[in-house]
Parts: sequence; C-alpha cells; structure tokens
Amino acid sequence: MENRYSLRDFGYYLNIFILALLYFLSGKVSLLLLNGHHIISTGVFASEGIALAFALYYGKNIWPGIFLGQLILALNNDIALLPSIEISAINSMEAVIGVVLFQKYRLDKNLKSFRDVIGLAIIILFVLQIFSSVLSNIVLLFHTQIDSGSFVKSLFSWWFGNVMGQLLFTPFVLLLLLNQKNIKYMHYLLYGLFFALFLYAIEIVLATKSQLFLLSLTIPTVIYIVAKKGMVYGTLFSVIAAIVSAYSVHLGIGALCVGSDIDNAINYNLFVLTHIVIVFTANILFQQRTELEKRLQKKIEYELAKNREQQLLMMQQSRLAQMGEMIAMIAHQWRQPLNNLALANQLLISKYNKNRLDDKTMDYFKENSKKQIDLMSTTIDDFRNFFKSEKNRENFCINSVIENILDMTKAIYTTSGIKINFRAKELYHCYGYPNDLGQAILNIINNAKDALVESDVEDKNIDINVERLDDGKIAVSIADNAGGIPEDVIDKIFDPYFTTKDSKNGTGLGLYMTKMIIQEKLNAKIEVLNKNSGANFKIILKGEKSSVK
Repeated sequence: MENRYSLRDFGYYLNIFILALLYFLSGKVSLLLLNGHHIISTGVFASEGIALAFALYYGKNIWPGIFLGQLILALNNDIALLPSIEISAINSMEAVIGVVLFQKYRLDKNLKSFRDVIGLAIIILFVLQIFSSVLSNIVLLFHTQIDSGSFVKSLFSWWFGNVMGQLLFTPFVLLLLLNQKNIKYMHYLLYGLFFALFLYAIEIVLATKSQLFLLSLTIPTVIYIVAKKGMVYGTLFSVIAAIVSAYSVHLGIGALCVGSDIDNAINYNLFVLTHIVIVFTANILFQQRTELEKRLQKKIEYELAKNREQQLLMMQQSRLAQMGEMIAMIAHQWRQPLNNLALANQLLISKYNKNRLDDKTMDYFKENSKKQIDLMSTTIDDFRNFFKSEKNRENFCINSVIENILDMTKAIYTTSGIKINFRAKELYHCYGYPNDLGQAILNIINNAKDALVESDVEDKNIDINVERLDDGKIAVSIADNAGGIPEDVIDKIFDPYFTTKDSKNGTGLGLYMTKMIIQEKLNAKIEVLNKNSGANFKIILKGEKSSVK
C-alpha cells in the first residue's frame, strides 16, 4: 500500500516539475520571438495554453506547477518578488476556474463538437483571461511595475497574448496528452518536421511577400491533414505555423513583416487565428460527417435487417400459401386413385357377402390397390421434390420443368374447365434452379386459373410458349384470356401484399415472391402486359441452345 502511494506521489511531483519547466521555457521563447514587455506579450503566449491543457487533463491539483513556472518566469523578467508571487497565484487560480467551468458545462476534452469548441473559447475569452489580465495588471500597477498611462495597453496586450496562447496551445497539448498512447511519434514528428521545413522555405528562405499566397499554401495543407489524420495532427500544424511565422517576424522577413511593428503583430495574430479557426472548423465538419456516416450506416443496417426479417416473414407466408396449394393439388390428384380404391374395396366386400370371393378377385384387388397406392405415393414424392429448395445450380431442360408442372396439376385445371396449351419448337436449356423456375411458373399459372374461374369466358385457355429471342435469351410466355389486368394497377401487381383478389382468396405475395425468385435465384427478369384479351407474363432467361433433340 505504501509503495503505491509513494509511486503516485512521485508521478504527481514529476508532472508539477514538467509543467513548471514547460511553462518557463515556452514563456521565454514567446517573449523572445515576439515584442514583449516584461511578462506581457502582444503575440501568442504559449505558457498559458500549456498550463490550461495540463489542468484540464490532470485536474485542479496540478496548480503548483503553474505557480512555480509563472514565478520563475516573472522573476527572470525583472518583476519584484511580491508581485511575482501574486501574479503566479492569480494564474494558478485562473487554471482552477477553467477546470471547474469545463466540468460544470460538461464539455468534452476531445473537442469533437461545436459546443465543446465554442464553450472552451468563451471560457478563455470572457472568463479566464479577463480575470487574469485585470487582476494581474492591477498588481503590476499597484507595485509600480507599470504606470497608469500604459495600463490599458498592458491590459489588452496581456489579455490578447494569453487568449491566443490558450486558443492555440490548449487544444494541441490537451489532445496530445489524451492520445499519447495511440500516437505513432516518429510518424507524427516527421509530418511536423516536413511542414516546418515547408513553411521555413516559403517564409524565410524565399521570403515571400504575399500573405494571400502564403495562406493559399498553408490552409489547404492544414485542411488536408485534418481530414486524413485528425485534429491531433491539425493542432500540431497550427502550432508549427505559429512558431515558424513568429520566427520570421522576429527576423523581420516574410509576408507577415510588411509594415510597422503594430501591423506586423496584427498580421501575425490574424495568420495564427486563421489557422486555429480552420483546424477547429475542419475537424468538427469532418467529425460530423463521420458521425453522420456512422448513423446512416447503422440506419441502413437496421433497415436491411428489418427488410431481411420482412422478407423472411413473406417467404414463410408464401410457403404456407404454397403448402395450401400443394395440399389442394394432392387432393385433386388423389381423387381418382381414391375412387378406384373405393370401387375395388366395394367389389371385394360384395364378392365376400355373396360367398363368391375367389383367388382371381383377390389377385385383382391386390394388383389394383397396389397400383393406386403407388400412384398416390408417387404424387406425394413429386410434390415434395417440386417444393424442395435446391442448394446447387444445375443445367436443366425448361420443357421438362413445364411438363412436370402440367402433369402434377392437370386435374385441377381440368376440373375448372381450363385448357392449357404448351408449345415449344425445340428443347431449351438453362442453368440455375429448376424447382425455383417451376414454382415461379406455377404461381403465374395459378393466378391465371383464378382469373379465369372468376371470368365469364366460355373457352378458358392458358397458353405457354417457349422461344429463343434474337439476343440468345429464352422467353417463357404465359398468357390467359381472362380479360387482362386493369391498367391502373398493372404496375403494382409485383408489389408485396398487393392483390386484386378478396382477402379470403389472396395474400398478395404470390407474384411478389415470383419476381424475387426470378430475379435473385435465376438472375432473370419478368414483365407483364395485357395482350389479346388477357394478361401475358414473360420470363426472360439466359440460356444456350441444346444439341439434344
């Protein structure tokens, strides 16, 4: 237990020492690069940004590091001991206030949204730096470190330099601390080095005089790096732009040094502020786009899952409807064998009652009953195989599929007074699932049958034609003479749950599932039109002419 606490204390004191050192060194560099008076700078004062970032990351207890760093910096810049202590206390309290406000308004340290960025900016502009600049300059005035005539200028310079330092360095250091375990530092430093050399070449070596030209090179670069690498790299580039540009201003070279000291200070700060705004705005826009894409992807996945569930439900409903049709077809197919069995049974009973039951009668009964039972068993197998899902595609004969359907269902259509005419000039072959094609054709034939039963047509016909089209594809046409589909609904008949039948006779899934089977299982297409007093469905399949005759 003691070792753990001592280790934690060591880390705490180490962080205080690092912060104090960074505060002092960054403050010295800021004052050296830009025109400063004692501890007052009209440019970017980096120390304040580093201090606020450490406080937001490590918490309020890091304030001694700020106090020590500011105290050493003030003493090093010829400020008396007492005002140095008072200013250090004010800056330490400023960071504590920043942490409290940041937590109170529940701002995200990763600065992902406009709310987080604007919240941080408001805290810096209108709370922390007003508090710090007013109290610190009152201290300097009270201790005669500045005179009353320069108070307003000193106040503004303090406020402005610290604001710029916190807007620039707080996001940079804070994001660096938050992502320290995820950053590939060699990669990170190489990117920063290349950008620094790029700016050094433009501003100092080439000494370009055009601010517009300079911005036209740096802004697209910063936007690109934010888009590709994120805000951690974007804040690095904005800090590098500020440092290299500060050095060019210090040397009196480049696009930011084209006028008086005041003009140069304004140009420099506008240049830095532009990059700060660009980094924040670009990052938030890209973050929002990413979040929008994620939400859209989740919605798509949800809708796809919902659609798959709906498709599954439709398939189950369609299967139930097919089972009902299959039972009806089996009942029709069994009617004749059952009648034959009933007659044979009646004959056997009659012979028995008259004491005329002999071997010949028994042999007839045995042979005939077996024949009828085998026929009924074959019917069951035919329908079971027909409605069974197939796993593998195969080459199959379209003619055989259609003939098999007609053999299984002829009893139903004969009973309904419907004549089916099947025509094909040759054998046509296709690659896919034969049972799926059969079920699709059966669904269309059943719809035609229902339409014909409800119609007043005397000669009820269904014509099935198979032919090869000019492009080599095969067309299976199924036409009836039931009067056709009303033109105002013909475009809707493949929609799910749409039916022209009453609720007792139609689910609205037959033609929808037919279309799904043809498109997804057979990689084909289906179309419908009214032709010759009836509906004409056409299934267009890919196929090659077979040499088999």
